Amino acid sequence: MKRLETKHIDFWPDDVLLGEAEIGASDSTNILSKEELEEYQGFASANRKAEYLAARHLFRHLLHSLNIAPDEVDLVKEEMGKPYAQHHNELIYVSFSHSPQKVYCALSLSKNIGLDVELADRKINPAVVKRILNDEEQGTLASEEPVKLWTVKEAAVKCLGTGLRTNLNDLTILKNQKNRFSVRFNNDKLFEICSFRLTNHQIALAYQSKHI
Repeated sequence: MKRLETKHIDFWPDDVLLGEAEIGASDSTNILSKEELEEYQGFASANRKAEYLAARHLFRHLLHSLNIAPDEVDLVKEEMGKPYAQHHNELIYVSFSHSPQKVYCALSLSKNIGLDVELADRKINPAVVKRILNDEEQGTLASEEPVKLWTVKEAAVKCLGTGLRTNLNDLTILKNQKNRFSVRFNNDKLFEICSFRLTNHQIALAYQSKHI
């Protein structure tokens, strides 16, 4: 379990922390709040329990990097399921993602964020790629790796916080530079995207732009 160094990642925002942890069955449940423990116990799958527990340990580990005591923080969810944390009167933006072996967490005190992670060698069915890209994107992003496009859109959806109700065709990916994209939602909201590869993972971070 560790905080990842992000200074070498092009276009990664300075005010966002990123961490990773191995998903295992050895983490203690002692750190969980009453509400978290109830949620944890409600999972039927041992894998889902291990993933959930690793994510909560990692979240608390990153809080220490911000000099915030974990027992002073409430980790809760919006109505649509998007996580966020409350430290006294201060909002902490939070996003989780995982691969089969690892869980990732991003934190920020100042930016609304969404994180998505996939194994870099994951094969995305061409039919799925065609379904998630709108007509504008079909013409401009044909040469991009499918797993990159998938993580970019998923990160934007997580930042938006609307979950499965979101039609991915309503989000348009705009490529700015090699690892930098923007995603526009219904010509209304704009998200900046940092997309990169780390070890064998494709990672995308969406964060809220201050302009349209």
